[in-house]
Amino acid sequence: MTNTFTFNYYPSLITASYPLGDITLDRLLCAIKYPKKNIADIFTKIQQAEEAGDMKMKNELKTRLYSFTPCVYVKGNRRYSNIVRWTGLAVIDFDHLPSVEYAIEFKQELFKEHKFLIAAWVSPSRHGVKAIAKIPIVHSVDEFKEYFNAIHNEFSQLQGWDKAPQNCILPLFLSYDKDLLQRDDYTEWGQRYVAPEPPPVQQYVITDKTSVVEKIIAAKIDRILINGHPQLRAASYLLGGYVSGGHIQQSQALQMLEKMIDTNRYLVQKAAVYKRTAAQMITKGMQKPLYLK
Repeated sequence: MTNTFTFNYYPSLITASYPLGDITLDRLLCAIKYPKKNIADIFTKIQQAEEAGDMKMKNELKTRLYSFTPCVYVKGNRRYSNIVRWTGLAVIDFDHLPSVEYAIEFKQELFKEHKFLIAAWVSPSRHGVKAIAKIPIVHSVDEFKEYFNAIHNEFSQLQGWDKAPQNCILPLFLSYDKDLLQRDDYTEWGQRYVAPEPPPVQQYVITDKTSVVEKIIAAKIDRILINGHPQLRAASYLLGGYVSGGHIQQSQALQMLEKMIDTNRYLVQKAAVYKRTAAQMITKGMQKPLYLK
């Protein structure tokens, strides 16, 4: 039963890192379905900010909500060194979906198809979907990430996927969804991510196609206005293929892509995260050489 899952909850103050107390998963899900009126009013304003594209206001409003750390239980302030135990839960997050109607339908299909999801609901903006997944109880941050990264491989090609919850102490803000979906007969996600062996070091003959490659990749990065991870992953993977195809050096490719991230209005908001993704996907893409005519 879900009420065996207990974790910390935090006050409606973004700088607060010490928990107010403990809460069960059942109580959290009940609070999502039946919030108090003053909390429901905040959700209405968050949705309006999302639809107006006012992310600053949206984020400020979210700081007025209680938050939770469903993945872990901590003693003291919220940091890795204070984790007492892991709960066997993981948070799933999709954001910036095209419409409220799309998010509701997405929630229903996601929950229907994946039995290891205990619950699923629309996000505070109502343009996203959040869910709680059952994973094995782990004993370290690295072990948690192995399971989460396997889930990432399952969901990363879906629109709106956000990998941020790989941080097991990342706060989950309260949401409002009277049609929250929940099951007691959930299964458990058991797959772990195993990093692929790095490709053998090869010497590539560099052609004069660098400028052509740059134009191709720049066109793809320039189109990223929202939902950055899937598009950046695809562009980086493509760039890796051109590296092993001998059209551009790996160091030059990475430097070029990092500059594009720094100058893209959407990607620059999480530049460090996107640069790590870019480096990983270039390496993956190098396993399948691409050749320009």
